[in-house]
Amino acid sequence: NSGYTVSGSRSCSAGTLTDTVACKADSPAPSSASPPTLKTPQKAAAEKTRDKLLAGITDKKLKKKAKLLADAAIAGEKVKKMTAKLEAADAATACSDYYTKAKLSSDLGACVATVSSRRRGRSLAASTYQVNVFFRPSEVTSAQLTDASNSLKAEGVQGVTTESSVDPIAELKTVDGVDASTMTTFETDAAAAADTSWAVGLKGGPQAVLACASALFVIALGM
Repeated sequence: NSGYTVSGSRSCSAGTLTDTVACKADSPAPSSASPPTLKTPQKAAAEKTRDKLLAGITDKKLKKKAKLLADAAIAGEKVKKMTAKLEAADAATACSDYYTKAKLSSDLGACVATVSSRRRGRSLAASTYQVNVFFRPSEVTSAQLTDASNSLKAEGVQGVTTESSVDPIAELKTVDGVDASTMTTFETDAAAAADTSWAVGLKGGPQAVLACASALFVIALGM
């Protein structure tokens, strides 16, 4: 019958019948359906505004920084920030040196380096860059940030500071290329998304949370 497979064999040797035939149910085929995406309408709206906001930023490093900040705002998170001063030939090298000396993966966070000083008559290799690196809480712990800071200082890097609770919206407003009008809309959308993001991890989203809360309320009244 459909759904079953015959396995084994049947043989006869010197008058002895050997029968290993068996009928086994087929294993169910793995489901091709993707797990449900637990995304609130508020988060979807905020991400749409975020994408519009990012479209106006042409610099790749700034766009990466802006996306990290925007995603943190949508999730209702603060971000971590580390600042350091490094001498390098260009901004890309300054960021690369930061990750190497901090002993962190360059896949973490968003790094932006800008020239803070350049001595007259010296080559570009002697330019000092202020390196600002932003991390979401899920990327680095406070302990890792402390270790990175100590590693930089051990390498002789100057101006090393850390901040563990930076407002992503306030920082996002300082990014070159961010449209003020779109930013205002995003701030509202992100706040609405953040209000519901804590419930996304529960199947059923905010509705499930409300149902659970109602049930607990009823139980409390009956106690």
